[in-house]
Amino acid sequence: MRSTVLPILFVMSACPDRSISQVNPTQQGEYIKDIPVSADVDILFVIDNSASTSDKQMVFAANFPKFVQALDAFPTGRPNLHIGVVSTTVDIHTQGFGMNCPSPAPNDDGLLQTTPRVAGCAAPNGRFLSDIKNATNTRTTNYSGTLDSALSCIAQLGATGCGFEAPLEAMKKALDGSRPENTGFLRDGAFLAVVILTDEDDCSVKDPAIFQLPAAQAGPGDFRCQPLFAYRCDTAISPSSAGSYANCHVRTDSYLQDPALYAQFLSAVKPPGKTVVALIAGDPSTTLTMTGAITTPFTQQLALEPSCMATINGQPAIGRPANRLQDFLTPFGDHGLFRTVCQPDYSQALTDVGKLLFKAISPCLEGMLNLADVDPANPGLQPDCTVSDIQNADTGTEHETAMPTCQMTGPTTPNPAGARPCWWVAPNPASCTTDTKLELHVERTTPPSTGTSVRVACATGP
Repeated sequence: MRSTVLPILFVMSACPDRSISQVNPTQQGEYIKDIPVSADVDILFVIDNSASTSDKQMVFAANFPKFVQALDAFPTGRPNLHIGVVSTTVDIHTQGFGMNCPSPAPNDDGLLQTTPRVAGCAAPNGRFLSDIKNATNTRTTNYSGTLDSALSCIAQLGATGCGFEAPLEAMKKALDGSRPENTGFLRDGAFLAVVILTDEDDCSVKDPAIFQLPAAQAGPGDFRCQPLFAYRCDTAISPSSAGSYANCHVRTDSYLQDPALYAQFLSAVKPPGKTVVALIAGDPSTTLTMTGAITTPFTQQLALEPSCMATINGQPAIGRPANRLQDFLTPFGDHGLFRTVCQPDYSQALTDVGKLLFKAISPCLEGMLNLADVDPANPGLQPDCTVSDIQNADTGTEHETAMPTCQMTGPTTPNPAGARPCWWVAPNPASCTTDTKLELHVERTTPPSTGTSVRVACATGP
């Protein structure tokens, strides 16, 4: 007999299709959670490699041990990991505009990066880092040394990339199959985490004609992306003079791609709730100021002033408003995280990213569940939930098999003679900091088949 504390995926759904008994229809709604029997997580780091980010990359990489520690603190230990790194440089057809933007860009443009960039380190054996737990509790890896050092080896991309940073388009190209070299990174049934590090807003281009506009119409350098065609304010932003602008919001009718399309793309890659997104970027702001010249950390005429500043390795570092990225993040709700890029130490930010992943696959029930006991004769709490095993999740051949609530001899003691598999819940405030404080357990006599996940649907409301 085996009791399993399952990592849980938290999903909100209004009226999902169900092949097993529905929860009480008088309730306000239901939460649906898909639970992998083994925690498989694919993590994509999108790292700004433009001229102003080498210092941030170095500090970011120095704190990868904090990220790995957070992964190792999961209830079931370190998840089965695929970790990839991609730059913010894409082939955006700048047509000789400059700004270190190659066209074509065969070594970037969504290609997962594996070049060793730290003295003495080695590339992984493959296009991404792989770290998988074996049945013997050993791990099979395709890299040498520790996971944090292997990640640091390939994640410090340098500062020679395109000045029109396009983290959202780079993310899409890394995941949409347009780079066959990346095949195998995404796994069916795995959770997906996207972590973006950048000090400027996204400049993913919809219409390359933006680079044909004369400076008199579009401003110097990357001003056309930051901020001229990115935002709409109470008054039109001037392409030639300094000024301050209020009530600024993201434009969706210009040369730049609507950030919402990239959120929709991720929702198509994975079912809702199986993706988490973390941004480490410049603080968003609805008030923008253009200065006639900026000299820190480098000279630029007519520029968007930073929304935050910090000292990193003794040098000034800035972050410009990431309003487009914030719009991209918003649909992910509790599965999204923003942390400022303007900090001297990213240790807490990377710890928080790890905690965000833990929350996504945690065994802790979340949300405003109806905690009325639907079976008072059975010891412990039986909330109004249904639980089932799912085979072939995330595919068109998904199969669902319901399991009953465990018969209990005490609040935390399943009857050893009862049916298996079965499920039960109990408070665990030490591990579960959610509103419910409840942890889900599944009792089995034999392990489920490979690829099985567990689906939980619980009634919400008073």
